[in-house]
Amino acid sequence: MPNLSKHVSLIITLCFATLLSSCSTISYYKQSVAGQLQLLHARQDIKSLLNSDKTNPELKQRLKSITSIRNFASKTLGLPDNKSYRSYADIGRRYIVWNVFATPALSFEAKSSCFLVVGCLSYRGYFKKEDATRYMNTLKDTGYDVYLGGVTAYSTLGWFDDPVLNGMLEKNDFDLARLLFHELAHQQLYINDDTEFNEAFADAVALIGLDYWISSRELDQHKLKYDAQLERESSFIELVLAYKARLEQLYESAIPDEQKHAGKILLFGELKKDYEKLRDTWGGHPEYDNWMNQGLNNAKLAAISTYRTLVPAFLDSYKTAGKDIRRFYSRVKIIGSCEASQRRLLLKAQSNNIACLP
Repeated sequence: MPNLSKHVSLIITLCFATLLSSCSTISYYKQSVAGQLQLLHARQDIKSLLNSDKTNPELKQRLKSITSIRNFASKTLGLPDNKSYRSYADIGRRYIVWNVFATPALSFEAKSSCFLVVGCLSYRGYFKKEDATRYMNTLKDTGYDVYLGGVTAYSTLGWFDDPVLNGMLEKNDFDLARLLFHELAHQQLYINDDTEFNEAFADAVALIGLDYWISSRELDQHKLKYDAQLERESSFIELVLAYKARLEQLYESAIPDEQKHAGKILLFGELKKDYEKLRDTWGGHPEYDNWMNQGLNNAKLAAISTYRTLVPAFLDSYKTAGKDIRRFYSRVKIIGSCEASQRRLLLKAQSNNIACLP
């Protein structure tokens, strides 16, 4: 078992710093502490597991894959070379955290939650689904649109040595590499109070890194299949964001709220029909059926928007940096140091000579 004293001291310090806050805040940090401690206790060194005759052969093979991807992330992509994702933890469930997204019924302005270290986020995560569901239902009862999504990994931004989790290993090597690059990118750069910037940067790094990784391996046959998956994802997100823009136009109009609610229902109905047409162009591929069929609302679209709206701008910034990933990191670091109002504008700048405006 790893030495937990340093980590426990840090967690306790963070928890006590909230004692002047509300009881609900204390309760939230309490579940966060318990969840993080579970991870720390469950970690096992991957090298030791690979060298042990007691390790399941299938698990060994997956851990070999993750080790290769992890080494590539630091050596080729310049992502942090530390102990994160050098250990493994089986937590006995697929998802480590459930994130709750919430927006008003006639707006996409996400309800934010603010915390120590990470600043304000446009969602709130819980280690237990029942806690997340309880919080979600409380918001729903007060009129919010809500969405609950499970995640297989999250980053502590380098505060702890994040382990590979059993839920991550259910993914194929392409999705696993993308997920790992995404989480390590949060350690590369993180800007407090700007979830949209952080998530889009991490996703852009993941896509860039995936292209590097595929190019370094003989994966031509598999690449064609994965390219088709990325194309479906891109067209799906484009559709969702187009409807988000139409809904925003509706919500900002001068018509009465009653008409806005009616228009919202009609637009979500149109979105479902257009999705079915899009799916037909994929040969009926059903990968987004569950997402579409489990209720549509502002919070679900806001969750997609948070992660993906700025990705094209980051990819353009990467091209402006000559497709040199380390120059790209330097460029984005400068952009991230600027005022929030300037970041979106600078992301779209085509010049290499960028600087924060006075």
